Amino acid sequence: RSSAASDVYKRQVVSTQSTGLLLPMSAEKAVSDLLARLEAVTKRLESVEKQLAAGGGAPAPVAASSAGGDHNEPPFIGEFDDLVNQHVKQYVELSKKINDVVHQQALVFEQAVQAERKLLLTAANSKKPSQADLPKVVEPISKLMGQVSEIREKNRTSAFSNHLSAVGEGVQALGWVVVSPTPGPHVNESKAQSEFWSNRILKDFKGKDELHVNWVHAFNGFLKDLIPYIKKNHTTELAWNPRGGDALSFSGGAAPAAGGAPPPPPGPPPPPPPSFDAPAPSSAGGAPDTGALFAALNKGEAITSGLKKVTKDMKTKNMKDKPPAIVPAKEAKESPAPKAAVGKAEAQKPPVLRLEGNKWLVHNHVGNKTIVISETEAKQVIYVYKCDNSVIQVKGKVNNITIDSCKKTGVVFESVISAVEVVNSTSIEVQCAGKCPSYAVDKSSGLQLYLSKEGFDFEFVQAKSSEMNVLIPGATAEADLIELSIPEQFKTVLKDGKLITEPVAHV
Repeated sequence: RSSAASDVYKRQVVSTQSTGLLLPMSAEKAVSDLLARLEAVTKRLESVEKQLAAGGGAPAPVAASSAGGDHNEPPFIGEFDDLVNQHVKQYVELSKKINDVVHQQALVFEQAVQAERKLLLTAANSKKPSQADLPKVVEPISKLMGQVSEIREKNRTSAFSNHLSAVGEGVQALGWVVVSPTPGPHVNESKAQSEFWSNRILKDFKGKDELHVNWVHAFNGFLKDLIPYIKKNHTTELAWNPRGGDALSFSGGAAPAAGGAPPPPPGPPPPPPPSFDAPAPSSAGGAPDTGALFAALNKGEAITSGLKKVTKDMKTKNMKDKPPAIVPAKEAKESPAPKAAVGKAEAQKPPVLRLEGNKWLVHNHVGNKTIVISETEAKQVIYVYKCDNSVIQVKGKVNNITIDSCKKTGVVFESVISAVEVVNSTSIEVQCAGKCPSYAVDKSSGLQLYLSKEGFDFEFVQAKSSEMNVLIPGATAEADLIELSIPEQFKTVLKDGKLITEPVAHV
Protein backbone atom coordinates (compact mmCIF):
# COMPACT_ATOMS: atom_id res chain seq x y z
CA ARG A 1 0.00 0.00 0.00
CA SER A 2 1.14 3.51 -0.82
CA SER A 3 0.20 4.76 2.66
CA ALA A 4 2.57 2.19 4.21
CA ALA A 5 5.31 3.23 1.81
CA SER A 6 4.72 6.85 2.78
CA ASP A 7 5.04 6.01 6.50
CA VAL A 8 8.28 4.12 5.90
CA TYR A 9 9.70 6.98 3.94
CA LYS A 10 8.74 9.47 6.66
CA ARG A 11 10.50 7.33 9.30
CA GLN A 12 13.63 7.27 7.15
CA VAL A 13 13.62 11.04 6.84
CA VAL A 14 13.08 11.49 10.59
CA SER A 15 15.89 9.05 11.27
CA THR A 16 18.19 11.03 9.02
CA GLN A 17 17.30 14.23 10.82
CA SER A 18 17.83 12.62 14.27
CA THR A 19 21.41 11.62 13.36
CA GLY A 20 22.30 15.24 13.01
CA LEU A 21 23.11 15.05 9.32
CA LEU A 22 22.28 18.29 7.55
CA LEU A 23 21.01 18.12 3.99
CA PRO A 24 21.58 20.89 1.45
CA MET A 25 18.70 23.30 0.90
CA SER A 26 17.98 21.86 -2.56
CA ALA A 27 17.84 18.34 -1.12
CA GLU A 28 15.50 19.43 1.68
CA LYS A 29 13.18 21.04 -0.86
CA ALA A 30 13.21 17.91 -2.99
CA VAL A 31 12.36 15.77 0.04
CA SER A 32 9.55 18.15 1.00
CA ASP A 33 8.08 18.10 -2.52
CA LEU A 34 8.30 14.32 -2.65
CA LEU A 35 6.50 14.00 0.68
CA ALA A 36 3.70 16.26 -0.59
CA ARG A 37 3.32 14.17 -3.73
CA LEU A 38 3.23 10.95 -1.71
CA GLU A 39 0.51 12.43 0.50
CA ALA A 40 -1.56 13.35 -2.57
CA VAL A 41 -1.18 9.85 -4.03
CA THR A 42 -2.14 8.32 -0.70
CA LYS A 43 -5.34 10.39 -0.49
CA ARG A 44 -6.17 9.46 -4.03
CA LEU A 45 -5.74 5.74 -3.43
CA GLU A 46 -7.82 5.88 -0.26
CA SER A 47 -10.59 7.66 -2.17
CA VAL A 48 -10.55 4.98 -4.88
CA GLU A 49 -10.59 2.24 -2.25
CA LYS A 50 -13.68 3.74 -0.58
CA GLN A 51 -15.54 3.97 -3.88
CA LEU A 52 -14.65 0.38 -4.80
CA ALA A 53 -15.88 -0.77 -1.39
CA ALA A 54 -19.17 1.07 -1.99
CA GLY A 55 -19.70 -0.81 -5.25
CA GLY A 56 -18.77 1.89 -7.75
CA GLY A 57 -15.97 2.03 -10.27
CA ALA A 58 -12.86 4.13 -10.04
CA PRO A 59 -13.68 7.79 -10.77
CA ALA A 60 -12.19 9.63 -13.70
CA PRO A 61 -9.41 12.06 -12.84
CA VAL A 62 -11.44 15.08 -13.93
CA ALA A 63 -14.51 14.07 -11.98
CA ALA A 64 -12.48 13.93 -8.80
CA SER A 65 -11.02 17.39 -9.30
CA SER A 66 -14.31 18.90 -10.38
CA ALA A 67 -16.12 17.39 -7.44
CA GLY A 68 -14.43 19.72 -5.05
CA GLY A 69 -11.28 17.69 -4.27
CA ASP A 70 -7.72 18.65 -5.24
CA HIS A 71 -7.65 21.00 -8.22
CA ASN A 72 -5.19 23.27 -9.93
CA GLU A 73 -5.36 26.91 -8.86
CA PRO A 74 -2.73 28.84 -10.83
CA PRO A 75 -1.43 32.28 -9.84
CA PHE A 76 -3.77 34.13 -12.21
CA ILE A 77 -6.69 33.13 -9.96
CA GLY A 78 -5.10 34.95 -7.03
CA GLU A 79 -4.35 37.97 -9.20
CA PHE A 80 -8.01 38.13 -10.22
CA ASP A 81 -9.02 37.95 -6.56
CA ASP A 82 -6.74 40.91 -5.87
CA LEU A 83 -8.56 42.94 -8.53
CA VAL A 84 -11.92 42.10 -6.99
CA ASN A 85 -10.81 42.93 -3.44
CA GLN A 86 -9.21 46.19 -4.51
CA HIS A 87 -11.98 47.61 -6.70
CA VAL A 88 -15.24 45.63 -6.85
CA LYS A 89 -15.84 45.40 -3.10
CA GLN A 90 -15.32 49.14 -2.70
CA TYR A 91 -17.63 49.79 -5.67
CA VAL A 92 -20.39 47.69 -4.05
CA GLU A 93 -20.01 49.42 -0.68
CA LEU A 94 -20.20 52.90 -2.23
CA SER A 95 -23.22 51.88 -4.32
CA LYS A 96 -25.09 51.01 -1.13
CA LYS A 97 -24.58 54.58 0.11
CA ILE A 98 -25.83 56.15 -3.14
CA ASN A 99 -29.14 54.46 -3.96
CA ASP A 100 -31.02 51.16 -3.57
CA VAL A 101 -31.28 50.54 -7.33
CA VAL A 102 -27.59 51.37 -7.84
CA HIS A 103 -26.76 48.95 -5.03
CA GLN A 104 -29.00 46.26 -6.51
CA GLN A 105 -27.20 46.53 -9.83
CA ALA A 106 -23.83 46.46 -8.05
CA LEU A 107 -24.73 43.21 -6.28
CA VAL A 108 -25.65 41.56 -9.59
CA PHE A 109 -22.40 42.85 -11.12
CA GLU A 110 -20.48 41.34 -8.19
CA GLN A 111 -22.22 37.99 -8.82
CA ALA A 112 -21.17 38.19 -12.48
CA VAL A 113 -17.56 38.79 -11.42
CA GLN A 114 -17.69 35.78 -9.09
CA ALA A 115 -19.15 33.67 -11.92
CA GLU A 116 -16.20 34.76 -14.06
CA ARG A 117 -13.82 33.77 -11.27
CA LYS A 118 -15.39 30.30 -11.29
CA LEU A 119 -14.92 30.15 -15.06
CA LEU A 120 -11.22 31.02 -14.65
CA LEU A 121 -10.88 28.12 -12.22
CA THR A 122 -12.72 25.85 -14.66
CA ALA A 123 -10.35 26.87 -17.46
CA ALA A 124 -7.31 26.14 -15.28
CA ASN A 125 -8.51 22.55 -14.83
CA SER A 126 -10.23 21.84 -18.15
CA LYS A 127 -9.58 21.63 -21.85
CA LYS A 128 -11.07 24.27 -24.11
CA PRO A 129 -14.66 23.17 -24.88
CA SER A 130 -16.06 22.92 -28.37
CA GLN A 131 -17.90 25.80 -29.98
CA ALA A 132 -21.17 24.00 -29.24
CA ASP A 133 -20.37 23.58 -25.52
CA LEU A 134 -18.73 26.99 -24.92
CA PRO A 135 -22.06 28.89 -24.58
CA LYS A 136 -23.14 26.40 -21.91
CA VAL A 137 -19.93 26.97 -19.94
CA VAL A 138 -20.25 30.77 -19.98
CA GLU A 139 -24.04 30.80 -19.57
CA PRO A 140 -23.97 31.82 -15.85
CA ILE A 141 -21.92 34.91 -16.72
CA SER A 142 -24.07 35.91 -19.70
CA LYS A 143 -27.29 35.63 -17.68
CA LEU A 144 -25.96 37.91 -14.94
CA MET A 145 -24.67 40.38 -17.53
CA GLY A 146 -28.18 40.48 -18.98
CA GLN A 147 -29.64 41.18 -15.53
CA VAL A 148 -27.27 44.13 -15.07
CA SER A 149 -28.39 45.61 -18.39
CA GLU A 150 -32.03 44.91 -17.57
CA ILE A 151 -31.82 46.97 -14.36
CA ARG A 152 -30.48 49.85 -16.45
CA GLU A 153 -33.31 49.60 -19.00
CA LYS A 154 -36.04 49.45 -16.35
CA ASN A 155 -34.74 52.60 -14.63
CA ARG A 156 -34.09 54.93 -17.56
CA THR A 157 -35.90 57.75 -15.80
CA SER A 158 -34.01 57.36 -12.53
CA ALA A 159 -32.07 60.29 -11.12
CA PHE A 160 -29.05 57.95 -11.15
CA SER A 161 -29.45 56.79 -14.75
CA ASN A 162 -25.85 57.82 -15.50
CA HIS A 163 -24.61 55.44 -12.79
CA LEU A 164 -26.76 52.60 -14.11
CA SER A 165 -25.70 53.27 -17.71
CA ALA A 166 -22.00 53.34 -16.81
CA VAL A 167 -22.26 49.87 -15.25
CA GLY A 168 -24.61 48.64 -17.99
CA GLU A 169 -21.94 49.43 -20.59
CA GLY A 170 -18.98 48.38 -18.45
CA VAL A 171 -20.36 44.91 -17.62
CA GLN A 172 -19.85 43.98 -21.29
CA ALA A 173 -16.12 43.83 -20.50
CA LEU A 174 -16.69 40.50 -18.73
CA GLY A 175 -17.35 38.98 -22.14
CA TRP A 176 -13.60 38.93 -22.87
CA VAL A 177 -13.57 35.25 -21.87
CA VAL A 178 -15.03 34.30 -25.29
CA VAL A 179 -12.98 36.76 -27.37
CA SER A 180 -9.92 35.71 -29.34
CA PRO A 181 -7.23 36.40 -30.42
CA THR A 182 -7.16 39.78 -28.64
CA PRO A 183 -9.47 39.90 -25.60
CA GLY A 184 -7.72 42.96 -24.14
CA PRO A 185 -9.06 45.48 -26.72
CA HIS A 186 -12.60 44.21 -26.05
CA VAL A 187 -12.30 45.34 -22.43
CA ASN A 188 -10.80 48.65 -23.52
CA GLU A 189 -13.76 49.26 -25.83
CA SER A 190 -16.28 48.51 -23.08
CA LYS A 191 -14.34 50.77 -20.73
CA ALA A 192 -14.58 53.65 -23.22
CA GLN A 193 -18.34 53.19 -23.55
CA SER A 194 -18.69 53.16 -19.77
CA GLU A 195 -16.59 56.30 -19.39
CA PHE A 196 -18.97 58.17 -21.69
CA TRP A 197 -21.49 57.97 -18.83
CA SER A 198 -19.10 58.10 -15.88
CA ASN A 199 -17.58 61.35 -17.20
CA ARG A 200 -21.01 62.91 -16.79
CA ILE A 201 -21.05 61.81 -13.17
CA LEU A 202 -17.65 63.41 -12.60
CA LYS A 203 -18.87 66.59 -14.28
CA ASP A 204 -21.96 66.75 -12.06
CA PHE A 205 -20.39 65.81 -8.71
CA LYS A 206 -16.69 66.72 -8.83
CA GLY A 207 -16.04 69.21 -6.06
CA LYS A 208 -19.60 68.74 -4.74
CA ASP A 209 -19.96 65.15 -3.55
CA GLU A 210 -16.85 62.97 -3.42
CA LEU A 211 -18.96 59.85 -2.80
CA HIS A 212 -19.93 59.73 -6.47
CA VAL A 213 -16.40 60.60 -7.59
CA ASN A 214 -14.97 57.71 -5.55
CA TRP A 215 -17.69 55.45 -6.95
CA VAL A 216 -16.54 56.25 -10.49
CA HIS A 217 -12.87 55.67 -9.63
CA ALA A 218 -13.64 52.30 -8.02
CA PHE A 219 -15.64 50.98 -10.96
CA ASN A 220 -13.35 52.41 -13.66
CA GLY A 221 -10.33 51.14 -11.73
CA PHE A 222 -11.53 47.55 -12.08
CA LEU A 223 -11.96 47.88 -15.86
CA LYS A 224 -8.63 49.67 -16.19
CA ASP A 225 -6.63 47.07 -14.22
CA LEU A 226 -8.45 44.20 -15.94
CA ILE A 227 -6.70 45.06 -19.24
CA PRO A 228 -3.07 44.46 -18.08
CA TYR A 229 -4.25 41.39 -16.16
CA ILE A 230 -5.58 39.89 -19.41
CA LYS A 231 -2.48 40.87 -21.40
CA LYS A 232 -0.30 39.13 -18.82
CA ASN A 233 -2.26 35.91 -18.24
CA HIS A 234 -4.64 35.52 -21.20
CA THR A 235 -2.89 37.30 -24.06
CA THR A 236 -4.70 35.67 -26.99
CA GLU A 237 -7.65 34.02 -25.24
CA LEU A 238 -8.78 32.54 -21.94
CA ALA A 239 -5.98 30.22 -20.74
CA TRP A 240 -7.41 26.69 -20.87
CA ASN A 241 -5.53 23.62 -19.63
CA PRO A 242 -4.65 21.33 -22.58
CA ARG A 243 -4.19 18.41 -20.12
CA GLY A 244 -7.39 19.11 -18.22
CA GLY A 245 -10.72 17.40 -18.40
CA ASP A 246 -14.20 18.31 -19.54
CA ALA A 247 -15.21 21.90 -18.77
CA LEU A 248 -18.91 21.09 -18.46
CA SER A 249 -18.21 18.42 -15.85
CA PHE A 250 -16.00 20.74 -13.83
CA SER A 251 -18.31 23.72 -13.81
CA GLY A 252 -21.39 21.63 -13.08
CA GLY A 253 -19.88 19.07 -10.70
CA ALA A 254 -20.63 19.01 -6.98
CA ALA A 255 -18.72 17.39 -4.16
CA PRO A 256 -20.13 13.93 -3.42
CA ALA A 257 -21.07 13.20 0.18
CA ALA A 258 -18.90 10.67 1.97
CA GLY A 259 -20.52 7.26 2.13
CA GLY A 260 -23.34 8.39 -0.16
CA ALA A 261 -25.67 6.28 -2.21
CA PRO A 262 -24.13 3.85 -4.69
CA PRO A 263 -23.99 4.80 -8.36
CA PRO A 264 -27.10 4.17 -10.49
CA PRO A 265 -27.47 0.77 -12.16
CA PRO A 266 -25.92 0.37 -15.58
CA GLY A 267 -28.03 1.15 -18.62
CA PRO A 268 -29.48 -1.40 -21.07
CA PRO A 269 -27.03 -3.52 -23.05
CA PRO A 270 -25.86 -2.18 -26.39
CA PRO A 271 -27.78 -3.21 -29.52
CA PRO A 272 -26.62 -6.37 -31.34
CA PRO A 273 -23.97 -5.93 -34.02
CA PRO A 274 -25.28 -5.48 -37.55
CA SER A 275 -25.79 -8.63 -39.59
CA PHE A 276 -23.42 -9.02 -42.50
CA ASP A 277 -25.94 -11.24 -44.30
CA ALA A 278 -28.44 -8.39 -44.74
CA PRO A 279 -29.05 -7.30 -48.32
CA ALA A 280 -27.16 -4.28 -49.57
CA PRO A 281 -29.18 -1.05 -49.60
CA SER A 282 -30.68 0.01 -52.88
CA SER A 283 -29.22 2.93 -54.77
CA ALA A 284 -32.34 4.99 -54.07
CA GLY A 285 -31.83 5.02 -50.29
CA GLY A 286 -28.04 4.59 -50.02
CA ALA A 287 -25.06 6.10 -51.78
CA PRO A 288 -25.58 7.08 -55.46
CA ASP A 289 -24.46 4.63 -58.12
CA THR A 290 -21.67 6.53 -59.84
CA GLY A 291 -20.67 3.66 -62.14
CA ALA A 292 -23.56 4.28 -64.54
CA LEU A 293 -22.78 7.99 -64.56
CA PHE A 294 -19.15 7.53 -65.59
CA ALA A 295 -20.17 4.93 -68.19
CA ALA A 296 -22.51 7.47 -69.76
CA LEU A 297 -19.86 10.17 -69.74
CA ASN A 298 -17.46 7.89 -71.60
CA LYS A 299 -19.82 7.80 -74.59
CA GLY A 300 -18.57 11.19 -75.72
CA GLU A 301 -20.81 12.88 -78.29
CA ALA A 302 -23.15 9.88 -78.32
CA ILE A 303 -24.31 10.80 -74.82
CA THR A 304 -27.08 12.98 -76.31
CA SER A 305 -28.46 10.22 -78.52
CA GLY A 306 -30.94 9.13 -75.86
CA LEU A 307 -32.45 12.57 -75.23
CA LYS A 308 -36.01 13.33 -76.33
CA LYS A 309 -36.78 16.27 -78.57
CA VAL A 310 -39.12 19.05 -77.45
CA THR A 311 -42.04 19.62 -79.82
CA LYS A 312 -43.86 22.95 -80.29
CA ASP A 313 -46.88 21.95 -78.23
CA MET A 314 -44.58 21.16 -75.29
CA LYS A 315 -43.26 24.73 -75.09
CA THR A 316 -44.66 26.90 -72.29
CA LYS A 317 -45.82 29.73 -74.56
CA ASN A 318 -47.97 27.27 -76.56
CA MET A 319 -49.55 25.52 -73.55
CA LYS A 320 -53.27 26.30 -73.26
CA ASP A 321 -53.69 25.11 -69.68
CA LYS A 322 -50.59 26.74 -68.17
CA PRO A 323 -51.07 28.38 -64.71
CA PRO A 324 -51.52 32.19 -64.64
CA ALA A 325 -48.36 34.19 -63.92
CA ILE A 326 -50.27 36.86 -61.98
CA VAL A 327 -52.41 36.11 -58.95
CA PRO A 328 -56.00 37.36 -59.49
CA ALA A 329 -57.01 40.44 -57.52
CA LYS A 330 -59.68 38.54 -55.62
CA GLU A 331 -57.16 36.02 -54.30
CA ALA A 332 -54.73 38.79 -53.41
CA LYS A 333 -57.38 40.53 -51.30
CA GLU A 334 -58.21 37.36 -49.43
CA SER A 335 -54.60 36.75 -48.39
CA PRO A 336 -54.16 37.39 -44.66
CA ALA A 337 -52.12 40.33 -43.39
CA PRO A 338 -48.59 39.48 -42.28
CA LYS A 339 -48.35 38.67 -38.61
CA ALA A 340 -45.15 40.65 -38.16
CA ALA A 341 -46.92 43.93 -38.92
CA VAL A 342 -49.67 43.14 -36.42
CA GLY A 343 -47.13 42.29 -33.72
CA LYS A 344 -45.27 45.52 -34.35
CA ALA A 345 -48.43 47.59 -34.03
CA GLU A 346 -49.34 45.88 -30.78
CA ALA A 347 -45.88 46.57 -29.31
CA GLN A 348 -46.25 50.36 -29.75
CA LYS A 349 -46.56 51.98 -26.33
CA PRO A 350 -48.79 55.01 -25.68
CA PRO A 351 -47.14 58.44 -25.93
CA VAL A 352 -46.07 60.17 -22.71
CA LEU A 353 -45.67 63.88 -21.99
CA ARG A 354 -45.54 64.73 -18.30
CA LEU A 355 -43.38 66.21 -15.56
CA GLU A 356 -42.06 63.89 -12.84
CA GLY A 357 -40.19 65.80 -10.18
CA ASN A 358 -37.67 67.85 -12.14
CA LYS A 359 -37.71 65.65 -15.26
CA TRP A 360 -39.91 66.15 -18.31
CA LEU A 361 -40.68 62.79 -19.96
CA VAL A 362 -41.34 62.80 -23.71
CA HIS A 363 -41.77 59.15 -24.72
CA ASN A 364 -43.09 57.11 -27.68
CA HIS A 365 -44.41 59.97 -29.85
CA VAL A 366 -44.80 59.08 -33.54
CA GLY A 367 -45.56 61.72 -36.18
CA ASN A 368 -46.25 64.41 -33.57
CA LYS A 369 -44.64 67.70 -34.63
CA THR A 370 -46.53 70.01 -32.27
CA ILE A 371 -45.00 69.08 -28.89
CA VAL A 372 -44.30 72.23 -26.85
CA ILE A 373 -42.85 72.38 -23.32
CA SER A 374 -43.33 75.94 -22.13
CA GLU A 375 -43.47 75.80 -18.31
CA THR A 376 -39.79 75.16 -17.63
CA GLU A 377 -37.32 75.95 -14.85
CA ALA A 378 -33.52 76.06 -14.75
CA LYS A 379 -33.31 72.93 -12.57
CA GLN A 380 -35.43 70.76 -14.88
CA VAL A 381 -34.19 68.22 -17.43
CA ILE A 382 -35.83 66.97 -20.64
CA TYR A 383 -35.71 63.25 -21.50
CA VAL A 384 -36.84 62.39 -25.06
CA TYR A 385 -37.12 58.62 -25.56
CA LYS A 386 -38.17 56.48 -28.55
CA CYS A 387 -39.79 59.24 -30.54
CA ASP A 388 -40.16 58.92 -34.33
CA ASN A 389 -40.78 61.64 -36.91
CA SER A 390 -41.62 64.20 -34.22
CA VAL A 391 -40.60 67.73 -33.21
CA ILE A 392 -40.20 68.95 -29.61
CA GLN A 393 -39.95 72.65 -28.78
CA VAL A 394 -38.55 73.64 -25.37
CA LYS A 395 -39.06 77.22 -24.21
CA GLY A 396 -37.06 78.93 -21.51
CA LYS A 397 -33.85 77.68 -19.88
CA VAL A 398 -33.42 74.07 -18.67
CA ASN A 399 -30.54 72.14 -17.11
CA ASN A 400 -30.12 69.26 -19.56
CA ILE A 401 -31.71 67.65 -22.64
CA THR A 402 -31.23 63.94 -23.49
CA ILE A 403 -32.38 62.37 -26.77
CA ASP A 404 -32.33 58.58 -26.52
CA SER A 405 -33.27 55.92 -29.13
CA CYS A 406 -35.10 58.34 -31.44
CA LYS A 407 -35.48 58.50 -35.23
CA LYS A 408 -36.11 61.48 -37.52
CA THR A 409 -36.75 63.73 -34.53
CA GLY A 410 -36.06 67.43 -34.05
CA VAL A 411 -35.53 69.34 -30.81
CA VAL A 412 -35.62 73.14 -30.71
CA PHE A 413 -34.61 74.88 -27.47
CA GLU A 414 -33.64 78.32 -26.23
CA SER A 415 -30.86 77.69 -23.66
CA VAL A 416 -29.36 74.75 -21.75
CA ILE A 417 -27.16 75.10 -18.67
CA SER A 418 -25.34 71.74 -18.71
CA ALA A 419 -25.41 69.74 -21.98
CA VAL A 420 -27.46 68.27 -24.81
CA GLU A 421 -26.90 64.51 -25.22
CA VAL A 422 -27.84 62.28 -28.16
CA VAL A 423 -27.63 58.51 -27.64
CA ASN A 424 -28.54 55.53 -29.90
CA SER A 425 -30.41 57.75 -32.36
CA THR A 426 -30.53 58.36 -36.12
CA SER A 427 -31.46 61.39 -38.25
CA ILE A 428 -31.65 63.92 -35.42
CA GLU A 429 -31.89 67.71 -35.78
CA VAL A 430 -30.98 69.92 -32.82
CA GLN A 431 -31.44 73.69 -32.95
CA CYS A 432 -30.10 76.04 -30.29
CA ALA A 433 -31.59 79.54 -30.29
CA GLY A 434 -29.48 80.67 -27.34
CA LYS A 435 -26.54 79.08 -25.54
CA CYS A 436 -25.44 75.55 -24.66
CA PRO A 437 -21.90 74.83 -23.38
CA SER A 438 -21.65 71.15 -24.35
CA TYR A 439 -22.98 68.58 -26.82
CA ALA A 440 -22.34 64.83 -26.42
CA VAL A 441 -23.17 62.24 -29.10
CA ASP A 442 -22.82 58.47 -28.58
CA LYS A 443 -23.63 55.64 -31.02
CA SER A 444 -25.70 57.84 -33.30
CA SER A 445 -25.72 58.77 -36.97
CA GLY A 446 -27.11 61.63 -39.01
CA LEU A 447 -26.97 64.62 -36.62
CA GLN A 448 -27.63 68.21 -37.78
CA LEU A 449 -26.76 70.83 -35.14
CA TYR A 450 -28.03 74.37 -35.83
CA LEU A 451 -26.39 77.14 -33.78
CA SER A 452 -27.16 80.80 -33.29
CA LYS A 453 -24.43 83.41 -33.05
CA GLU A 454 -24.83 83.38 -29.26
CA GLY A 455 -24.05 79.67 -29.09
CA PHE A 456 -20.59 79.62 -30.71
CA ASP A 457 -18.85 79.00 -27.37
CA PHE A 458 -19.34 75.22 -27.02
CA GLU A 459 -17.59 71.85 -26.96
CA PHE A 460 -18.56 68.71 -28.89
CA VAL A 461 -17.80 65.18 -27.64
CA GLN A 462 -18.49 62.16 -29.85
CA ALA A 463 -18.12 58.38 -29.60
CA LYS A 464 -19.00 55.77 -32.23
CA SER A 465 -21.03 58.27 -34.28
CA SER A 466 -21.11 59.36 -37.92
CA GLU A 467 -22.63 61.88 -40.38
CA MET A 468 -22.54 64.85 -38.01
CA ASN A 469 -22.70 68.45 -39.21
CA VAL A 470 -22.77 71.84 -37.50
CA LEU A 471 -24.62 74.68 -39.26
CA ILE A 472 -23.88 78.29 -38.31
CA PRO A 473 -25.31 81.59 -39.58
CA GLY A 474 -23.66 83.33 -42.51
CA ALA A 475 -22.02 86.75 -42.54
CA THR A 476 -25.39 88.47 -42.99
CA ALA A 477 -28.96 87.67 -42.08
CA GLU A 478 -29.76 87.01 -45.76
CA ALA A 479 -26.73 84.74 -46.30
CA ASP A 480 -27.10 80.98 -46.40
CA LEU A 481 -26.14 78.83 -43.45
CA ILE A 482 -22.54 77.58 -43.37
CA GLU A 483 -22.34 73.79 -42.99
CA LEU A 484 -19.29 72.37 -41.18
CA SER A 485 -18.76 68.60 -40.97
CA ILE A 486 -17.36 66.95 -37.85
CA PRO A 487 -14.48 64.56 -38.66
CA GLU A 488 -15.13 60.82 -38.57
CA GLN A 489 -11.71 59.51 -39.64
CA PHE A 490 -8.57 60.01 -37.60
CA LYS A 491 -4.88 59.29 -38.05
CA THR A 492 -2.64 58.33 -35.13
CA VAL A 493 1.17 58.43 -35.18
CA LEU A 494 3.79 57.62 -32.55
CA LYS A 495 6.11 60.55 -31.91
CA ASP A 496 8.63 60.91 -29.08
CA GLY A 497 7.02 58.00 -27.23
CA LYS A 498 3.52 59.53 -27.38
CA LEU A 499 0.50 58.87 -29.57
CA ILE A 500 -0.64 61.89 -31.56
CA THR A 501 -4.09 61.76 -33.16
CA GLU A 502 -5.44 64.22 -35.70
CA PRO A 503 -8.33 64.23 -38.20
CA VAL A 504 -7.74 62.91 -41.67
CA ALA A 505 -7.88 65.75 -44.20
CA HIS A 506 -9.12 64.81 -47.68
CA VAL A 507 -7.83 66.96 -50.52
